[in-house]
Amino acid sequence: MAAKKERSYDYFWNSKDDRYYDADSMGDWLRPFFCNGIFNGQMQVTANDNMSVTVAAGYGYINGKHRHFLTPTTLDLEVASGTLNRIDAVMLRRDDTERMIYPLIVKGGNAAIPTAPQPIRDGAIYELKLADIYIAAGTVKITQAEITDTRMNAAVCGWVAATVKEIDFTQIQAQFDAYFAQYKKNISDQYQDYIGAIQAFKDQAQEQYDLMVQAFNTYADQQKEIYEDWIAEQESGFEEWSEEQQSAFAQWRQNQEQAFNNWYLNNTGAWTDEFLKWFDGIKGIFGTDPAGALQNEIEILQNILYSGQVPANLVTTDGDELVTTDGDQLIAFWTLKTSETCHC
Repeated sequence: MAAKKERSYDYFWNSKDDRYYDADSMGDWLRPFFCNGIFNGQMQVTANDNMSVTVAAGYGYINGKHRHFLTPTTLDLEVASGTLNRIDAVMLRRDDTERMIYPLIVKGGNAAIPTAPQPIRDGAIYELKLADIYIAAGTVKITQAEITDTRMNAAVCGWVAATVKEIDFTQIQAQFDAYFAQYKKNISDQYQDYIGAIQAFKDQAQEQYDLMVQAFNTYADQQKEIYEDWIAEQESGFEEWSEEQQSAFAQWRQNQEQAFNNWYLNNTGAWTDEFLKWFDGIKGIFGTDPAGALQNEIEILQNILYSGQVPANLVTTDGDELVTTDGDQLIAFWTLKTSETCHC
């Protein structure tokens, strides 16, 4: 009976035809030395100032298989939507059915807020994402600003930077992530407590402010009422005082008028009697027309003053001229009539 052949992973020599080696043998042998990804700095995706991008030359390694792209590869993008946005992805695909590793564009869905396609890693397909390309509605050319390089993201691609697999920090990273998440939660809780305290203080301050405004308005209303009462009292008092002053003035005026009338009536009769007595006393001097006689005498005096002529000298009944002790001659312009009643 022939011995069963066993697939060797350690490259033992084939003894008695009991070992065999296939295409996966070399890949399995390389797995511990290389992680999946792009060799450091290679296969960058760049824009061409149109609706295409270029993947630079370089090495891509996927699950023990690799391909060396000797020249850049140009990939065309589909026309942009006129109304919606999308995100396309540049993938490096290992297809075990086709037995090939090649780059391609995976088109994203059109949406107002689009999401990027994720690598397929199922069955015969295993993809590494090299870049995301944001294609806004109406885009006619891609610039470098629309390309997001994802080669350094180990979750979707990663770098092949060493001949052995780096130390696995997954557990340490998970522990740190858990700690950091708890730390963030504690900080967030403390912040929320702080915000709550600030809001409570704000609410308390607002309540106190409202009470202060209410108290001030009450006080202002009270003062206004007191002031209005005082104004009404002052107006009432002024009206009463004004009426009293008007009444007192009217009484004083009436008393003054009455006193004047009494004085006038008491004195008018006496003045009239004295005037009449005086007038009767001089009526004989001026004759029947005292006013005319008086006017004549005034005219004679004016003639003397303006002409300098004396109408007559004063003489005695014997014809003697009358002179003063200083020798000045006395003159006269009317004749004095003597009588028994005259004492001139």
